[in-house]
Amino acid sequence: MLKRQLAIFSFFLLLFCITIPAYADTIYSVVSVLDGDTIILDDGSRVRIAYVDTPELEHKKRKQQYFSIKAKNFITKEVLGKKVELQRIVDVDRYSRRVAIVTSQYGHDLGTYLVQNGMAFVYPHGRKQRSYVKKLITVQQKAIDNKVGMWNNAITYLNKIGTVVGNRRSKRFFTLNCKFANQISKKNKIYFKSPVDAFYNGYAPARVCKLWPNEAEISVE
Repeated sequence: MLKRQLAIFSFFLLLFCITIPAYADTIYSVVSVLDGDTIILDDGSRVRIAYVDTPELEHKKRKQQYFSIKAKNFITKEVLGKKVELQRIVDVDRYSRRVAIVTSQYGHDLGTYLVQNGMAFVYPHGRKQRSYVKKLITVQQKAIDNKVGMWNNAITYLNKIGTVVGNRRSKRFFTLNCKFANQISKKNKIYFKSPVDAFYNGYAPARVCKLWPNEAEISVE
């Protein structure tokens, strides 16, 4: 009987020892912030915040996009030198970054927090976490309606672009004169009256077409 009790105790002790590190391994310190949606952890890994995209910083021949610095500064204040938890790793991208839903030590879901404050737009990829993406889109709609963050000045610029075409499958939208827009199959094509309308419906701009403005193209009131 005693041997059996010891065996059971040893089993649960082993289970405890296995479980605790597995949970602890999801919590890291942030040692660097690369841009508004990408951070470096204390284990050296890079993490891309899932299902959102922030404007791009200046890099080589790429010009600085509108609100890119503000987005980086915003997330830096939230996470740099602080703890974050990887709630769910949804992918590993072509740059070997872990794509994850991340929570800050203040309890903020970083994707939602960025979109809510007008620092990022929703960026669907794949068919995972549909309910999460749907919630993000609702948050984005409120940010657009209230002209929060980047939307305050970007809306006027984006509305001047006029009609854009979206791909129902990829959830990306393109300018009508973008050559890649012609590659969308007829059944997957959907038209929006403007990029703002596309954003409102949860579509993200295709990176192969020039859509999001550069810093110099926005006239700030």
